[in-house]
Amino acid sequence: MSLTFYHVPSSTSTVTLAVLSELSHSLAQPLAHRINLSIQSGDTKTAHYLSTVNPNGRVPAIVHDGVSIWESAAITMYLGETFGVHEGDAELYPAPGPPRGEAMKWIVWANTTLAAAGGRLAASLPVGAPGGVEAGSRDVVTSVGKEDLRREEEKARIEVEEALKILEVGLMGKDFLLGKSEHGIVLQHKKLDGESWR
Repeated sequence: MSLTFYHVPSSTSTVTLAVLSELSHSLAQPLAHRINLSIQSGDTKTAHYLSTVNPNGRVPAIVHDGVSIWESAAITMYLGETFGVHEGDAELYPAPGPPRGEAMKWIVWANTTLAAAGGRLAASLPVGAPGGVEAGSRDVVTSVGKEDLRREEEKARIEVEEALKILEVGLMGKDFLLGKSEHGIVLQHKKLDGESWR
């Protein structure tokens, strides 16, 4: 088996990093070979990367036995279904059925609703600022003035807070989104997304 993970620090690929870490916890070797990239250096825009890894020129991405898989939610669900349904005594991803549907709901929600708001917030911050996008990112906003950026930042902060309220309601009366264990790839996905934007 060959599994390669393409990662840029401080990007959405940190979600996949956490998922792989959780899945590798009881293994002697990491589940995947990690390749660190730099957006600023153009690593995600090379002909090889665009043709064999991710035609969008973004991270995260994995290549498993020659098949490229991109988009954070798709990767999380794929890794869960392939490697996490029964990991020793700890189930890291639900078996088929309603709990899996609930897991998929939260994974996709984190990747769309929460991450979209967080992405808008990151894009409104100065390049390189804590929580801001990396120089060279296609998400950098340069076409508006400082006052417009401040308004965009405030709007994005409100969107993030609204999304986090949804998460808080989902956790109401329970310690974890799914199951009874702090170990699980859905929790890692939510924990990282939620903490990234507070």
